[in-house]
Amino acid sequence: MSNVTLRVLHGADRGKVYDEVSTPVTIGREEGNTIQLNDERISRYHLKLQADHSKIVLTDLDSTNGTKVNGEEIHVRIVRDGDMIALGRSVLLMGSHSDIDRRIADIASKMPADEQDRARAMQERLERASKHQSDIIEDLGDVKLPLLPGGPPPMPEQLSPAQSAELCELLDYAQAILRETMEGAVMRPGHEKVEIDFAPWQGLLDLQASLAEMLRQIGEPSSD
Repeated sequence: MSNVTLRVLHGADRGKVYDEVSTPVTIGREEGNTIQLNDERISRYHLKLQADHSKIVLTDLDSTNGTKVNGEEIHVRIVRDGDMIALGRSVLLMGSHSDIDRRIADIASKMPADEQDRARAMQERLERASKHQSDIIEDLGDVKLPLLPGGPPPMPEQLSPAQSAELCELLDYAQAILRETMEGAVMRPGHEKVEIDFAPWQGLLDLQASLAEMLRQIGEPSSD
């Protein structure tokens, strides 16, 4: 029997973490599912995750609105750590921090000798991520966040000195992730697409997951 870890990045259940859930796993809006999501665009029994020869197979259970993995419409697909599953208005991430770390390490180990610099940079990214003790995650596919009307919101006012320092620390962390991704981006001559390596992409998704959890914590503060 295999276990899966799923994190909710978008949707009404944003920020929830389903850690080490035993397969088979069904996801839908009905109570009888292993994971019940609060999303009216999800079918009663939307999809199933099951283990088959050490692989995790996702099957769409003939849902009304379909399922996407990494932005691609699918019916049956092998899913791996770091894959993004979109159903209804919800987006789920496959894999824990350590699971996806191992995937990055495996990709780095298979790079050819003339790309060892990329492998080394990927390993350094892993070490920095582990120091932040943050979960790394993957591909949002074609999910796009709606723009806030009128641009970004205003800065919060009347913060105490400690709160201002904490906010600066948080923004510095987000800026560092974005700067690292920007510096590693490549645009090929004659092409209009920008390419980034897997590890920096994971960093962006790590930031997205962290912000999702923070937003949930702010909206549902602990009673302790």
